[in-house]
Amino acid sequence: MSLLLAALSLLIVLLAAGLGWALLRLQRRVDALHGQLVGDAIGVAAPGRSGPVIEIRILNPFDLAVKETPLAGPAARVAPRMIERIVYSRAAQQIAEQLKAQGVEAQVTTHGA
Repeated sequence: MSLLLAALSLLIVLLAAGLGWALLRLQRRVDALHGQLVGDAIGVAAPGRSGPVIEIRILNPFDLAVKETPLAGPAARVAPRMIERIVYSRAAQQIAEQLKAQGVEAQVTTHGA
């Protein structure tokens, strides 16, 4: 009975390691595809864009995510780019809402997140 439990435990650990490795490979592939889609040229004006642009970089996205939900800490270790994208998306949404409340007509978009 003890040998069976040990074998099952080992099988579960190996399966978890395999799934973690597969998730890491998928995350790297998603990041590579996202880089190709968005492009790696930061600071280069998009075609048709003219005039001044305000750029905001969030320096503590994981702290903000953990403040929102405690589960973000462990999730950030497994899929940091996903957490970063969620934080940037929510920040862009909040900025757009605040600008609209102030009567500012603005286009708020995220790039590279």
